[in-house]
Amino acid sequence: MAVNINGDTGIDKVQPGTIDSADFGPGVITAPAIATSAVTAPKVAGADGSAGQYLQSDGDGTMSWITAAAGGFSNMDVFTSPGTWTNPGTVEKVKVTVVAGGGGGGGTRNGAVGAGQPGAGGGTAIEVIPFPSGTNVPVTVGPGGNPGPAGGNGGTGGTSSFGAYCSASGGTGGNFPDTTRITATGGIGSGGQINMRGGGGGHADGGPGEGMQGGNSYFGGGGASVSSPATSIVGQPGVLGGGGSGAVQRNTTTANSGGAGGSGIVVVEY
Repeated sequence: MAVNINGDTGIDKVQPGTIDSADFGPGVITAPAIATSAVTAPKVAGADGSAGQYLQSDGDGTMSWITAAAGGFSNMDVFTSPGTWTNPGTVEKVKVTVVAGGGGGGGTRNGAVGAGQPGAGGGTAIEVIPFPSGTNVPVTVGPGGNPGPAGGNGGTGGTSSFGAYCSASGGTGGNFPDTTRITATGGIGSGGQINMRGGGGGHADGGPGEGMQGGNSYFGGGGASVSSPATSIVGQPGVLGGGGSGAVQRNTTTANSGGAGGSGIVVVEY
């Protein structure tokens, strides 16, 4: 039995048991029957939320207020030297791009006209990593390979890594002078969802007057090629994991060094 309670009838006039669940069955209380602002947040969730929050079910019949996470990545930390990535305390997922150091370009030798072989690019690993908030991760950034001295080979670039999650090896250095026609080998990523090899150094063709460009990394950066019909030129350095270019020697008395490999880089997006 439905009971009409008007302004002249107090709640104490309703006998126990006269209003039961049947009086509140599906469809009995509709939106027009609920006064404007009669149902407030505290009556639903026990408390008011903050501006911009949303209600979510807790799975046990209760509800709570949450702040929705922003979509995608909105921050980026860039490491060009070793360090530690510090979670600000709320991040639960990051995208990491790890690039190793590039190889140094080869030098030239006294007593011979020629060009040094360019160094190769560092490898790359890219990974999206979920982990608990509050985690701090050590970051290693591989240095670029040493430039090949006059009469010497370029050095191999160093390895870069993001903790134990993913890493990439450095590109190898170029030979002096390039007589093997075997390109310097690019480094390779490991542990990522995407693992890439750096660009090979190429060989110093184009005659003794040209030192070819260093191998590119994921970000490019191979040292620019150098060319001269008459003078000797040192190789150019790589950047962001690119290999250094090879030196050029156009006379038999002036040996030159190759270009240094570019240091690696680690980018953390969150």
